[in-house]
Amino acid sequence: MVEAPNRLVVVFWQRGRHVGPLVLPLGEIAPTGRHVEVRTIDVLSISAYRISALQVVPDNVGLAMQLGAVALAQHP
Repeated sequence: MVEAPNRLVVVFWQRGRHVGPLVLPLGEIAPTGRHVEVRTIDVLSISAYRISALQVVPDNVGLAMQLGAVALAQHP
């Protein structure tokens, strides 16, 4: 967790099993039954002692790689 003026940034891991279709910007991934871990970053904007905005940034490429939907490109 990192605090800055009017911001709070929280980094955490989400863990689970892929049991339903997953829709990502890369497309839909059918259930695989695989266990996955996804690093996620939440940025909370705070004003007047309330959360005024929330940005969530999950590692969707890392998740898709764990599910076998994408692979790193191989360079010669």
